Amino acid sequence: METIYVLMKVEPGALDKVCHDLKTMKDVIEVATVTGAYDVFVKVEGKFISDVLSVVLREIRKMPGVQSTETLIAIKM
Repeated sequence: METIYVLMKVEPGALDKVCHDLKTMKDVIEVATVTGAYDVFVKVEGKFISDVLSVVLREIRKMPGVQSTETLIAIKM
């Protein structure tokens, strides 16, 4: 199983809608609002890294209200 963590900045007033929509996505395992430089933390898992990255590129980054994302690929050691 491959894991990606996504840190997101969200437009003011869009936080509730973005979090709700994230929770309905198939490969999204966890969604949390956070304090600091980012607004939302998302954990995405899938069988192949290409599938997980596709969720970020084709779905998460295109969501209305999303200002920016930072994608962290988990490396198993």
